[in-house]
Amino acid sequence: MEFLTSLAGACAPAAGASDARACRAGRGALRLMAGVAGLCVAFGLHAAELVVAHVGPFTGPLSVNGLPNYDGGKACIDEVNAAGGVNGHTFRLVREDDKYKPDETIRLLREVAQRDKPIAFINLLGSASVSAVLKNRTLEELKIPAIGVTPGADVLRNPGSPWIFHVHASDNAQLKRILSQLNSVGLNRIAVAYQDIPFGQSGMKYIDQLAPSLKVEIVGRVPVPSAADSLAAPAAALRATQAQAYVMILVPNSGASLVRDVRSGGDKTPVYGMSYVPVAGILEKAGGANATGVGLAQVTPNTFSSSTGLVRSFHAAMDKFAAPGTAHSQLHLIGYLSCRVMVEGVRAAGASPTPERLRASMQKVRTDLGGYFLDFTEGNDGARYVDIGVITKEGRLLY
Repeated sequence: MEFLTSLAGACAPAAGASDARACRAGRGALRLMAGVAGLCVAFGLHAAELVVAHVGPFTGPLSVNGLPNYDGGKACIDEVNAAGGVNGHTFRLVREDDKYKPDETIRLLREVAQRDKPIAFINLLGSASVSAVLKNRTLEELKIPAIGVTPGADVLRNPGSPWIFHVHASDNAQLKRILSQLNSVGLNRIAVAYQDIPFGQSGMKYIDQLAPSLKVEIVGRVPVPSAADSLAAPAAALRATQAQAYVMILVPNSGASLVRDVRSGGDKTPVYGMSYVPVAGILEKAGGANATGVGLAQVTPNTFSSSTGLVRSFHAAMDKFAAPGTAHSQLHLIGYLSCRVMVEGVRAAGASPTPERLRASMQKVRTDLGGYFLDFTEGNDGARYVDIGVITKEGRLLY
């Protein structure tokens, strides 16, 4: 810029013909260089590092979900950067631990927004934390989109927030798939163990509404304290109902603990849970024999199979960029998926993305990430994929 300024100064009115010719040449060079600079701006050649922020529970009971989400998102960021970024931009992922404390979630979102100026938040986690964010209209205040939220409770989606984009199917879709499956195999008398927080309460309410239409009778409703690990009493309460099957609306650690405590009491009643309960957690707490046959709703393609492009890309990124020995679980895939969706939004936002431009571009995203279709053109719930996986004796999910 100093050179362009000095060149412009040299083109002041000159006394001689030779000076006039030099001036005309200088002006021509100035116009040429200004044109080139304009093209650089137009085509996004002013590369910048875009910050992406993950505020979530990295310690405490929900860290079993938060850490895998982070590792999956980080593998995605590293993968994109290694490929040259998006529209010339690279990404930097920052994280803060909210310890699953709603007040901390809000405080840290504001702090990170002020300090790091992120283009987006990814992988918000925890119904109590997200409920607080919605109640306080924190994202509306910050004007930064959040891409990827767990859980998929209806209470977090309706009315939700125009700044939140959901990248996997809702809890209601999972629960409907579970109850439809139970009805199809003649297990029509069920008992439900639900977390006594907005996530579980919302799911229980939906099952109460849905059950009559599927001719399913609810013979027991057992509340479970937030993030509880000792579930012997709820297991006994379930057994007393004499239900044909149990449905869990529980967070990861509580779901794995319930399987352990149900089976350790000699109860062989079929157990079905939601996607948030990881296979590894059930195997660790209940053991392989007790885990076999447990059904889990799934909102992504099977990480134990490489039949889809999304899962193949996920495994490749985790192999290359995650720490050696890191699991490739569905919780990791959810973190990776949220990041991939964010990247598609940034790509659509053009050469000079901002949080507000990203939000606008996300509302136009309609894409197939390799066997996983997303469409945000009709609303902020972009995915519909749901299936049921069953844990095999080899400790894998089959679906």
